[in-house]
Amino acid sequence: MLLTENDIKSELSYAYLHAVASRAGCEVQKAERYSDGAGVDATIRARERFAPDSVFTHFSIDVQLKATSGEPNLDDRGCYPFPLRLDHYNKLRDTDRQAQQFLVVLYLPPDPEQWLVHSAERMIAQRCAYWVSLQAAPDSPNKSSQTVYLPSSNLFSVAGLRSVLTRVSRGERIDYEQPV
Repeated sequence: MLLTENDIKSELSYAYLHAVASRAGCEVQKAERYSDGAGVDATIRARERFAPDSVFTHFSIDVQLKATSGEPNLDDRGCYPFPLRLDHYNKLRDTDRQAQQFLVVLYLPPDPEQWLVHSAERMIAQRCAYWVSLQAAPDSPNKSSQTVYLPSSNLFSVAGLRSVLTRVSRGERIDYEQPV
């Protein structure tokens, strides 16, 4: 097999992002090596007045993609814990960016045969992705990784993405919200 299982997960996360963003009317640009080194896997470009009070009508957001086939465990706060390498965590916390950056985690079934199912009538990508902004998240006392929490309400869907883009178009900075 040409691709490893992790490569396949990564490619499915790009496909998921591309499908959702395209359906939302946005363009997705896969990051090149230098952007990848800055923690950006893809950029979503939008050109639309998302709300009557939109300040921006032509803007972009950056995305770091992750995919896992581990069973998602919803905690008592309604969040999915996800371990993130500390260097990735710190890049996503950065507030000195023009474009806001989001972590999008695609949860795949444990069985690779269930990741993508298709027939003559439909193609089904099993499970879904959630997003979180780690902008302005606190420093981590850890040395190698930091567990982040993706709210189950932050479904990365067409409606979810359009809601994020509406907020960004209004000039709202979406910072990390510590789960309580």
